[in-house]
Amino acid sequence: MSSLATSHQEDLTRLPAQAMLIDVRSYAEYMSGHISDAQSLPLSHLEKDVVHKLPDRQAAVILYCSSGSRSEQALGIMLHMGYSNVHNGGPATPLARHLGRPIKPGL
Repeated sequence: MSSLATSHQEDLTRLPAQAMLIDVRSYAEYMSGHISDAQSLPLSHLEKDVVHKLPDRQAAVILYCSSGSRSEQALGIMLHMGYSNVHNGGPATPLARHLGRPIKPGL
């Protein structure tokens, strides 16, 4: 884990290469700028909506937000729901840089 990481944020080099990116910030935050190809699933809707966006509980998922705090909360929720390949990518900007993907506004 990096020294700047929250307790469950993973070392970015250990994240799965082919994973669904989920932005757990508010929809307004997502629209202001999100990692290219990320899906919006705000933390406040995660528990009721994740099964519709991601029915496969073994699929690789990387969660992110602004600081890593909400993505850590989302990680706990998804693990509790039986998702087994979920990762906390932490803050959007360093994660985007690591993945080589731009942060883009809008849809």
